[in-house]
Parts: sequence; structure tokens; C-alpha cells
Amino acid sequence: MNNYFIIGKVNEGKSHLFNLFSKTHKTISNPKANTTIDVIRKNILSDNFEYNVYDTPGFYKLSDFNDLLNKISVLRLDNIHFIYLFSTFTNEDLKICKKLHLKKYKILLFSFKKIDENEFILNLFSKTFTNNSDNFSFLKKYLSNKNKKKDLNVKNINKKTIAIFGKENTGKSTLFNKIMNISLSKTSPYLHTTRDAVNWDIQYKNQILEFIDTAGFIRSRSKRKNLDFEKLSLEQSEYFIKKSSLIILLLDANSESRLDLSLIGSLSKRNKPFLVLVNKIDLIDNKNLYQHKFLNYLSSNHNYYSSLNIYFISALKSSKSKILQLVSNQIHNKFFFKTSYLNKIIKSINGELGKIQKNSKVFKIYFITAFTINQKNYFKISCNFQKKNIKPHIKSYLSKILIRELNLKGVNFSLIF
Repeated sequence: MNNYFIIGKVNEGKSHLFNLFSKTHKTISNPKANTTIDVIRKNILSDNFEYNVYDTPGFYKLSDFNDLLNKISVLRLDNIHFIYLFSTFTNEDLKICKKLHLKKYKILLFSFKKIDENEFILNLFSKTFTNNSDNFSFLKKYLSNKNKKKDLNVKNINKKTIAIFGKENTGKSTLFNKIMNISLSKTSPYLHTTRDAVNWDIQYKNQILEFIDTAGFIRSRSKRKNLDFEKLSLEQSEYFIKKSSLIILLLDANSESRLDLSLIGSLSKRNKPFLVLVNKIDLIDNKNLYQHKFLNYLSSNHNYYSSLNIYFISALKSSKSKILQLVSNQIHNKFFFKTSYLNKIIKSINGELGKIQKNSKVFKIYFITAFTINQKNYFKISCNFQKKNIKPHIKSYLSKILIRELNLKGVNFSLIF
């Protein structure tokens, strides 16, 4: 498949051109300099043609462009082409285009306005789009014709989209780069480093997984939420969360807060599977004690709306294979139940449990939630008995009822009261 990188000096309109191609995954187009800081990809697809187009950071001079070219080369892509965008062709543009020409890259020269061909060296470019008032229409038609599908009967591969979501500075971009095995998304200790959602595909166990690094969540009462970049970034994140097959909520092990609970509750209500990864566990001294406290913290402060799957990781130190395995497990997870459904069967469960109670207070369940911690499955049972007073035969009978009602034969789980 052909890959077209939109390149040009700062504030030439690269993001605007990208957005004309991509009507859904739009990057932030802003008159401020250096708005785009990552390489952003969009697959342009129809019944007849397919190609990828990329938005890239702008540059001021040849040395800046060299950094971008190195970043592109790290992506290990075939069939790379460049769409060189300009408004006025300068000596710096000439140097860059000559370098690309010497490296045998095909360059499409593009301008939003009509440009006299005497302003540039024509033989540097495989095609120019500078002669009309609507050059974009001609460029789009050219790319459609150049990228015809060879086999129109080939069905699209079943792709799963995974959005990485969470507060600012939880390590989302670090996790994304670990999964991709390339430094695709810029990382920084400063807030709001990721502005545009960065996406990339990876093949895992005969399935294509598209991961999306989204901008960090900002509290609703924060004044920053209504600033230009932040507002557009959050809108973009929301788009990808709605589109995704699975959401990874990344939390920071060093910053438990009520916002964590709020985000869990918000995602639970979306009726979409999500995975909770607690990052930076490598910075915690007593990991077992921390995990125990974390579970109690969630259990005592949150009424679950759906199953939670929680894992403790280090985006820096956990292996790529381990993280992908967690994601794959969640995509094909059988231990996932809406809490509203679990609570619907409580009445019949209480009725059956009442039959085995003799000469004692009747055991009564108030609500049930399900969650997974580090690949171990649990049902949290809220009931009218203290934990120490619950008889073993009640636990055994309740387990059998849950196996039968939820079709859990062969699935290991424990009960927590």
C-alpha cells in the first residue's frame, strides 16, 4: 500500500490538507506554530482504492526536516511518497526537495493557491498540483486513480481498535510506544504532550490491532479544558473512545484519586469492554500490599456498572508480549458481565439459597459485581452476613448457582464477601 506523507514548513496548512482527506480522524488545525507534534496516520479507503495519508510536524529549515525524515524511516514503511505543501517556494524548500529527489523519493508538489511554475524546478517532482484554484480536487482524483485495488473481492481484515485513555501523565504514550516498538508518540513529563490522537497497527495472533494514543483527560472543572488545543484534543479522544472495540484505562499507581473512580464509572456506563491497567507499579516498594489496598479502595468506593479487569504493569519494564496478551485476553474475555444483569438474577439466587438455610438467619445478597485482578477472576458479593459468619456450604452452593446461571463451566473464580 502507498504511504503519502504531507510535509512542509511550519504553518503551511498541512493539518488542513490532512483533514480534507480525513473526514473523521481530524488533526488539530490551528494558526499557532508547531501545532502538530506527532506523525498522524489515516487510512483512506473506498470500494475501489486504498492508501495511507500522514500529517507531520512542520519544520523551519533542512536540519529540522532531517529529524522528521529520520523519524519516518524508523516506521519501516514501504512505498513512501511525499506531498510537499508550500505557499511560497523558498531556497529552504528547494534544498529539502533536492535531498528527497536524490534519495529517489517521489514528490507531489501541492499548493492551495495557483502558483506560477517558474517559481520552482519542475523536474524535481513526479507531479505538481499548482495550476488551479482547486488543486485539492485534482490531487484527490490523482491519488484515487494511482491506488486502485487490484482485487476488489478481497474482504477487509477484521480489525480491533483499542483506545488508550486516562489522565494526563499516566504514561499513555510510553505504553503506546512500547506496544509499537517504535517512538511514534512524543513523551514528556509536561502536561498535554499528546494533542492529536496517534494511531498505528500491529499484528498479533493473526489479528490486526489498531492502538490509539489519546490526549490526557482533564478534569471538567479545570479552566484548561476550554483552551483551544485542550478542547479539540478532548473532542478527538471522545471520538476514538466511541469508535473503539476496547478501551484501556491507564491509571497511575502513585496517584489514587476520586477521579480514577469517576473515570471507571464513566467507562462502565458506555456498555463497551474496557481494561484497567495500573501503571508505574515498578515505583511501588511493597507491591502486594499496594494491590490489596487498591482492591479495597475500589470495592469500598465504587458501585460497579460492569465487570472490571485490572492489571498492574510498568509501561517501561513490562514486556510488549505481556501487554498484548492482556489486551487479547480482554478482547476474547468470557468473564465479562454487566452488573445490571448480575443483579437481575439476585432474586432467584436468594430464593435458592433460602432453601438450604435451616434454623438460622436467611442469607441474603444485595448486589454482585465481577472483576479480574492480574488474570484471577472474582465475584464481589454484598450481603447481610459478616464474612466470618458465612458457612462453607453457602459459598459452595452459591458458586454452583453462578456457574450454572452464567455458563462458567471450566472458568476459575473466587468469591469475595
